[in-house]
Amino acid sequence: MQVYSQKTGRLEALLLDEGILTELRTAAVGALVIRILAAPKIDMIGIVGTGVQARYQLEMLSAVTDCRNVLVYGRTPQKVDRFISEMTSKGWNIKGTDSPDNSLQDTDVIITTTPSREAILGNSSLETRKSGLTIICIGADAPGKYEINPNLVAKAALLVADSTTQTVQRGEFQKAVKDGLVKKESLVSLGHLIETKDLHRRKEGDNRLIIFDSSGVALQDCVVSSLVVRKLN
Repeated sequence: MQVYSQKTGRLEALLLDEGILTELRTAAVGALVIRILAAPKIDMIGIVGTGVQARYQLEMLSAVTDCRNVLVYGRTPQKVDRFISEMTSKGWNIKGTDSPDNSLQDTDVIITTTPSREAILGNSSLETRKSGLTIICIGADAPGKYEINPNLVAKAALLVADSTTQTVQRGEFQKAVKDGLVKKESLVSLGHLIETKDLHRRKEGDNRLIIFDSSGVALQDCVVSSLVVRKLN
């Protein structure tokens, strides 16, 4: 990442982070949204995917919840086993599942982190449990990618995205909008969510299904870069 001065335009720093800062800022957004939108008491976290970002999401979550119970789904048993072994050593209580839709009934928060181009979550059962559920969608970061059945997206009481313009072009909600299941005007930006406390998850009796999509925006890179430069100085 290249960091320039807004006053002079001069290059102030060149951060050779090898993509780590991108991973961190993506995980930080997930944790921020969970702090705002998840139920006050989280008993089980669902993870769909076993890659690098799945690991970062869990590590960042430790800053916003005491829950250490995780239900994970991966494409192969070998990847699930490696994920469980690594994250268990870091203090997480993890068990695998052979169906991602088990998370819809058994967890309070679900984080999807795969590069899928077809629905992984919400295929066998589109009914969520009666208590509130928050889904964080991380993997859909390019045109054609989506991880959630559009019919499940359409059932959400609140749809939030870091960029409402970008999410219908290269984010989780693109197919639901294209299929006419969701209106673009109903999408809420992350900035508006943060400012509007009435949209936040209430402490009691809030049984909404809420879905957040992060396709990544430049502002996140600016913030994480400035934090690093400030720390180095």
